[in-house]
Amino acid sequence: MLAMAAGTLVYGTLADRIGRLPTLIGGLALFSGGAALGAAAPGIELLIAGRILQGLGAACGVVLARTMVSDVYGAERLPQMIAYLTTAYVLGPMVAPVIGGALADTLGWQSIMILPAGFGLAVMLLAVAVIGETRTGAPAPATGLAAGFAGLLARRRFVLHMANPAFGSATFMAANAGAAYLMVDVLARPATEYGLWFTLGPAGFMLGNYLSGRLSGRLSARFLIVSGTGLTLAGALTAITPALGLPLAPAALFVPILILSVGQGLSMPQAQAAAMSADPALTGTASGIVVFAQFLMSGLLTQAVAMLYDGTALPVAAVVIAAAAASFLSGILSVLGEGGRG
Repeated sequence: MLAMAAGTLVYGTLADRIGRLPTLIGGLALFSGGAALGAAAPGIELLIAGRILQGLGAACGVVLARTMVSDVYGAERLPQMIAYLTTAYVLGPMVAPVIGGALADTLGWQSIMILPAGFGLAVMLLAVAVIGETRTGAPAPATGLAAGFAGLLARRRFVLHMANPAFGSATFMAANAGAAYLMVDVLARPATEYGLWFTLGPAGFMLGNYLSGRLSGRLSARFLIVSGTGLTLAGALTAITPALGLPLAPAALFVPILILSVGQGLSMPQAQAAAMSADPALTGTASGIVVFAQFLMSGLLTQAVAMLYDGTALPVAAVVIAAAAASFLSGILSVLGEGGRG
C-alpha cells in the first residue's frame, strides 16, 4: 500500500511528460513482474519485494484510468465518466477475496500471484492494440515534480476539491476498521457474517457513483458535492448511537456505513473531476495527487481508529464523524465564491 501511494505521485507527472500509453505500459510491466517475482519467491523477503513492486506498478491504473478518461471525454463529461469508472472499480475488491480464497485452496498460494501477472500482460496488449495514446495536446512543460505539485497545491480550490474525497474515503475506511474490531471483540460474530455485512459499504458506494453519473448534467456538480458530503456526514452521525449506550448490533455498525457510502459515491466523482480540471496541462499530476491524498488520509485515520480503540464504539464514532465533518466542510468551501473559478 505504501508503494502504491508513492507511485500515484509519479505516474501522473510521467503521463503528462511522456504520454499516457508509455507510462501505462511501464506500470503494468512492474505490476506483472512483481507478481511473477512473488510467485517464484523461495522466502518471505523476495515475496515482500515482489509485493512492493506489484503495488508500485498497480498505482498506474488508479491514476491513469481517470487521466485517460479525461483525455477522451473532456472536462464536461469527466464527472459522469469517473462515476461510471468507479462503479466498475468497486467490483474488484468485492469479488477478489472469494477468487483469492478459491485459488489458494485449490491451486496453492502461488496462483494468487500468477493470475494477476497474467492480467497485467493481457491489459498491456489491450492498451497497445485497442486504447493507444489518448493525450492529444502538447506535453506538459518540464518543470519538475516539485514545481508541478507546488503549482497545483497553491490553488485553494484544487486543495479543497482534493480534500473532499480524501476525507470522504477516510470516513469509509475508518468506519469499516472500527466495525471489524467491534464485530469480533464485542459482538463475537463469525467472519462470514462480518463479510456479508461488509458488502453494504461497497454496494452503497456503487449506488452513489451510479447515481452521480446519471445525475451529471441534470444537477450541478456543486449540488452533488454538497448533498453527497452532507449525506456522508448524516450517515456518520448515525454511527454515534451505539456510543450513546443504545444496543450494539451489526445493523447499528453497517447501516451508517451504507448511508455514508452512498453520499461518498455521489460527491467523489464530482470533486475528483473538479480537481483534475484545475490545470489542463497537469491533468495526470492532479490525478496522482488526488489519489495519493485518499490513500494517505485513509491510512492515517484507520490507524487512528486502531490506536484509540478501547472496546467501545465511542472512539470509532469520534474519528468517523470528524472525518465526515472535514469532508463536508471542504465540500462546502470548494463550491463557495468566485463563481466556480480558481
